[in-house]
Formats: sequence, structure tokens, C-alpha cells
Amino acid sequence: MRAAAYLLMILAWSVFSMGGLQAADLDKEFLNKPWGAPLSEFAEHVHVGGSGKIAYYVNPKQAYTLFDTQVTNLVYGFYDEKFFAVYAGLEAIDAYSTIKRGIQHRFGIPKISMESRGALTTHSWMVGETRIKMKVSEASGAMKLSLYYLPLAGRANAEMQKELDEEPPEPVFPLSPIRQKEAVELLELFSN
Repeated sequence: MRAAAYLLMILAWSVFSMGGLQAADLDKEFLNKPWGAPLSEFAEHVHVGGSGKIAYYVNPKQAYTLFDTQVTNLVYGFYDEKFFAVYAGLEAIDAYSTIKRGIQHRFGIPKISMESRGALTTHSWMVGETRIKMKVSEASGAMKLSLYYLPLAGRANAEMQKELDEEPPEPVFPLSPIRQKEAVELLELFSN
């Protein structure tokens, strides 16, 4: 009888923990998807933006649990159709705090940087070849969690820089059609 109760407890715990992220192997994967996995393994995801070799996808039918916190806006980044990044816009300070506390408990004290522009504070951790960043802007109230698989993120950053270098300089205001489209896409992405 005692063994059956123990087995039932283990089964219940495993069911409740499915789909949740506790950061066990963030250096190798994110929510059971290995870093560098081909885009074809994300068939249920919908394209929401990007340019060149960089593309962003979401799964609108799924909610996620990260460090015991429900997250609805999870964006997957792909470089050359390989999974390299995850971004989550956080809407509540208690969600931000719970996730940060979970990451800090697992990986230790973060590196902290502050920028006066936008009163931006960034907490950063390294886990193998994965960088975890949590950003909060005191000016706008925006909060974000980002995870990057560095071997591919470095190439993605180089690609973005190359695209920026190829574009002729544009005035900031009024927004060019390209920048206006990007701004609208970002607003729509994080407003849901």
C-alpha cells in the first residue's frame, strides 16, 4: 500500500511538471527542444517576423510555465532555420521576480549592468553556451526574459549587423516605411 501511494505521488509530480522549465539542461535545450534544432521540428509554430536568415515564431495555442510562472508570450528565434533564441515579454513584476529568483537559485548571482538610457537594468547568467538575460526598464515598465544559444546567436548578430551596414542611413523621424513596419510588428507581438 505504501509503495502504491509513493508511486502515485511520483506519477502526479511528473504530470504536473510536464511543460514547465526548471532549467535543468538550459545549456543543451529549452523545453525539450535542443538548441540548433531545425525549424521543421516546430511545425505547430507560426511565423511572426524576421528578415534575411533570422526568423521569429510563436505557438499561439500553447501557454508555458517557466520557473513555476505562467508565460503566454514566448517567441522562438531561428537563424538559418536553426533554433537559437527564446524571448518572453513579462507583464507582471511578480512574474519577473519569481523567474529571476528561480534562475538565481539555480545558477547563482547574476552579472548586473545598468544603462541610464531608459533606466534599463540587465541581469545576466551563463549556462554552458547559453546566455540568460532578464531586462527591466524603469522608464517604460517593460520586462523581458531572453535565452540565447551563443554559437548561433553570434552568427545571428553578425547577420543583423551586416544588414544594418548595408542599409543607407535613414532619418529617425519620420520613420521610414521599413522602420515603421518593424515598430508595428513589435508592438503587435508584445501587445497580446
